[in-house]
Amino acid sequence: MSTKIMENAARVANAQIEIHISAPKEQVYRAWFEDIGSWFYENEETKVTNPTKIEEKLGGRCYMLLPNGGFNVLGEITMIKPNKKIRMRGDCTMPAAVIMNMTIAFEEVDGGTRVHIDHRMAGEISDGMAEEFEEGWMDGLQKLKKLIESN
Repeated sequence: MSTKIMENAARVANAQIEIHISAPKEQVYRAWFEDIGSWFYENEETKVTNPTKIEEKLGGRCYMLLPNGGFNVLGEITMIKPNKKIRMRGDCTMPAAVIMNMTIAFEEVDGGTRVHIDHRMAGEISDGMAEEFEEGWMDGLQKLKKLIESN
Protein backbone atom coordinates (compact mmCIF):
# COMPACT_ATOMS: atom_id res chain seq x y z
CA MET A 1 0.00 0.00 0.00
CA SER A 2 1.02 3.57 -0.51
CA THR A 3 -0.35 7.04 -0.04
CA LYS A 4 0.63 9.98 -2.18
CA ILE A 5 -0.16 13.65 -1.78
CA MET A 6 -0.54 15.30 -5.17
CA GLU A 7 1.41 18.52 -5.59
CA ASN A 8 -0.95 19.91 -8.23
CA ALA A 9 -3.66 22.15 -6.90
CA ALA A 10 -7.27 21.34 -7.69
CA ARG A 11 -8.64 23.44 -10.52
CA VAL A 12 -12.11 24.67 -11.40
CA ALA A 13 -13.48 25.05 -14.92
CA ASN A 14 -16.82 25.92 -16.48
CA ALA A 15 -18.27 25.26 -19.93
CA GLN A 16 -21.41 27.09 -21.06
CA ILE A 17 -23.23 25.67 -24.06
CA GLU A 18 -26.56 26.56 -25.65
CA ILE A 19 -28.58 25.96 -28.75
CA HIS A 20 -31.97 27.06 -30.08
CA ILE A 21 -34.33 24.29 -31.23
CA SER A 22 -37.46 25.11 -33.22
CA ALA A 23 -39.85 23.06 -31.11
CA PRO A 24 -41.84 23.47 -27.89
CA LYS A 25 -39.81 22.96 -24.72
CA GLU A 26 -42.01 20.02 -23.69
CA GLN A 27 -40.99 18.20 -26.88
CA VAL A 28 -37.30 18.99 -26.37
CA TYR A 29 -37.46 17.92 -22.72
CA ARG A 30 -39.15 14.62 -23.66
CA ALA A 31 -36.50 13.94 -26.32
CA TRP A 32 -33.80 14.48 -23.68
CA PHE A 33 -35.08 11.44 -21.81
CA GLU A 34 -36.84 9.30 -24.41
CA ASP A 35 -34.41 9.70 -27.33
CA ILE A 36 -31.03 10.23 -25.60
CA GLY A 37 -29.48 7.24 -27.39
CA SER A 38 -30.38 8.89 -30.72
CA TRP A 39 -28.37 12.06 -30.09
CA PHE A 40 -25.92 11.55 -27.21
CA TYR A 41 -23.16 9.43 -28.71
CA GLU A 42 -19.57 9.88 -29.86
CA ASN A 43 -19.79 8.30 -33.33
CA GLU A 44 -21.98 5.95 -35.36
CA GLU A 45 -20.16 2.87 -34.03
CA THR A 46 -20.53 3.79 -30.35
CA LYS A 47 -24.18 4.74 -30.98
CA VAL A 48 -24.73 0.99 -31.51
CA THR A 49 -22.06 -0.57 -29.28
CA ASN A 50 -22.34 1.83 -26.31
CA PRO A 51 -25.88 3.24 -26.32
CA THR A 52 -26.69 5.96 -23.79
CA LYS A 53 -29.59 5.58 -21.37
CA ILE A 54 -31.04 7.92 -18.77
CA GLU A 55 -33.47 7.29 -15.90
CA GLU A 56 -35.97 10.11 -15.44
CA LYS A 57 -36.11 10.24 -11.66
CA LEU A 58 -34.29 11.77 -8.74
CA GLY A 59 -31.17 9.65 -8.32
CA GLY A 60 -31.60 8.33 -11.85
CA ARG A 61 -28.43 7.49 -13.72
CA CYS A 62 -27.24 8.69 -17.10
CA TYR A 63 -25.03 5.90 -18.39
CA MET A 64 -23.53 4.19 -21.42
CA LEU A 65 -23.97 0.47 -21.89
CA LEU A 66 -20.79 -1.47 -22.64
CA PRO A 67 -20.52 -4.33 -25.14
CA ASN A 68 -19.59 -6.80 -22.35
CA GLY A 69 -22.82 -6.17 -20.45
CA GLY A 70 -21.41 -3.55 -18.07
CA PHE A 71 -22.03 0.18 -18.01
CA ASN A 72 -20.29 3.49 -17.31
CA VAL A 73 -22.24 6.03 -15.26
CA LEU A 74 -21.76 9.56 -16.56
CA GLY A 75 -23.79 11.20 -13.82
CA GLU A 76 -26.72 10.98 -11.46
CA ILE A 77 -29.79 13.22 -11.51
CA THR A 78 -29.93 15.46 -8.44
CA MET A 79 -32.78 17.74 -9.52
CA ILE A 80 -35.70 17.53 -11.92
CA LYS A 81 -38.08 20.38 -12.71
CA PRO A 82 -40.11 18.88 -15.58
CA ASN A 83 -39.88 20.87 -18.83
CA LYS A 84 -37.63 23.43 -17.11
CA LYS A 85 -34.41 22.13 -15.59
CA ILE A 86 -32.34 19.02 -14.89
CA ARG A 87 -29.22 18.84 -12.73
CA MET A 88 -26.75 15.97 -12.79
CA ARG A 89 -23.64 15.26 -10.74
CA GLY A 90 -20.86 12.81 -11.51
CA ASP A 91 -17.42 12.26 -12.94
CA CYS A 92 -18.46 11.67 -16.58
CA THR A 93 -16.24 8.52 -16.42
CA MET A 94 -13.07 10.61 -16.18
CA PRO A 95 -10.19 8.67 -14.61
CA ALA A 96 -8.88 11.75 -12.76
CA ALA A 97 -10.20 12.91 -9.39
CA VAL A 98 -12.96 15.25 -10.57
CA ILE A 99 -16.54 16.04 -9.75
CA MET A 100 -18.88 17.69 -12.22
CA ASN A 101 -22.21 19.44 -11.89
CA MET A 102 -24.28 19.88 -15.04
CA THR A 103 -27.40 22.03 -15.13
CA ILE A 104 -29.55 21.71 -18.24
CA ALA A 105 -32.22 24.40 -18.65
CA PHE A 106 -35.09 24.48 -21.17
CA GLU A 107 -36.55 27.93 -21.89
CA GLU A 108 -39.16 29.09 -24.41
CA VAL A 109 -37.55 31.66 -26.69
CA ASP A 110 -38.59 33.00 -30.10
CA GLY A 111 -41.19 30.33 -30.77
CA GLY A 112 -38.80 27.51 -29.85
CA THR A 113 -36.63 26.28 -27.04
CA ARG A 114 -33.26 27.45 -25.81
CA VAL A 115 -31.33 24.58 -24.24
CA HIS A 116 -28.60 25.93 -21.98
CA ILE A 117 -26.00 23.72 -20.30
CA ASP A 118 -23.85 24.97 -17.44
CA HIS A 119 -21.15 22.31 -16.94
CA ARG A 120 -18.96 23.00 -13.90
CA MET A 121 -16.03 20.82 -12.94
CA ALA A 122 -13.51 20.75 -10.09
CA GLY A 123 -10.50 18.61 -9.28
CA GLU A 124 -7.71 17.35 -11.49
CA ILE A 125 -8.77 19.42 -14.49
CA SER A 126 -6.34 19.15 -17.39
CA ASP A 127 -5.73 21.97 -19.84
CA GLY A 128 -8.42 21.86 -22.51
CA MET A 129 -10.82 19.62 -20.55
CA ALA A 130 -13.58 22.25 -20.36
CA GLU A 131 -13.25 22.92 -24.10
CA GLU A 132 -13.52 19.20 -24.84
CA PHE A 133 -16.73 18.97 -22.82
CA GLU A 134 -18.04 22.07 -24.61
CA GLU A 135 -17.34 20.43 -27.99
CA GLY A 136 -18.95 17.16 -26.89
CA TRP A 137 -22.09 18.86 -25.60
CA MET A 138 -22.39 21.00 -28.74
CA ASP A 139 -22.07 17.91 -30.92
CA GLY A 140 -24.87 16.22 -28.97
CA LEU A 141 -27.09 19.30 -28.97
CA GLN A 142 -26.71 19.70 -32.72
CA LYS A 143 -27.76 16.07 -33.15
CA LEU A 144 -30.72 16.66 -30.80
CA LYS A 145 -31.74 19.74 -32.83
CA LYS A 146 -31.54 17.81 -36.11
CA LEU A 147 -33.51 14.88 -34.63
CA ILE A 148 -36.32 17.10 -33.33
CA GLU A 149 -36.53 19.55 -36.22
CA SER A 150 -36.56 16.79 -38.87
CA ASN A 151 -39.72 15.24 -37.39
